[in-house]
Amino acid sequence: MKKISNALTDIIQILIKVCRKENIPIVLMGGIATSFYARPRATYDIDGIIYVERDKLDKFLPAVGKKGFQYNRTNPVRLIQNLPFLTLFHKRDKLYVDLYIAENEFQKRIIERAKKIKLGSVRVDIVSLEDLILLKLLTGRERDVDDVRNIICENFRMLDCEYLKKWAKRLGVKTFLDDEIKSLGIKQSKRNSRK
Repeated sequence: MKKISNALTDIIQILIKVCRKENIPIVLMGGIATSFYARPRATYDIDGIIYVERDKLDKFLPAVGKKGFQYNRTNPVRLIQNLPFLTLFHKRDKLYVDLYIAENEFQKRIIERAKKIKLGSVRVDIVSLEDLILLKLLTGRERDVDDVRNIICENFRMLDCEYLKKWAKRLGVKTFLDDEIKSLGIKQSKRNSRK
């Protein structure tokens, strides 16, 4: 994996170990996944998605608390764009961890399609190329659009364009995807449309 800070690596390893112990699938996203697939960029937090039943959160949260993570004890789960979301803060390293809690079909698919990589001494799951592009198109922030362009340029031959277009349409971002591909001057071949 392209270089990320030691502090981020340490915190990811701690988080992954807790998730494995509690049998909670976790997939890394955001700047960390972007730095794996495309030109590395500075990232100062950890973004991910977990699949956990709401009642299991009562066990997961104290487990991460014992490892130095703080969280809102009164109301740990918030809604962002109508999606459940949890923020952890590691006080020692002053790092935030933002975790979506998978509930809808697309989020569950992200977890199913994750790619295994090695980060330090731990194997971790990161979001697939296609799902990372879709997530970034959904946010629509300027930085995310730049990331989408870099990811597509560096990985176009490896993309499952059929999956990407199908989900872009379902998520309402197909026009944005088509515009980015067109603006990059990339022509699709049948090679990029696999099932």
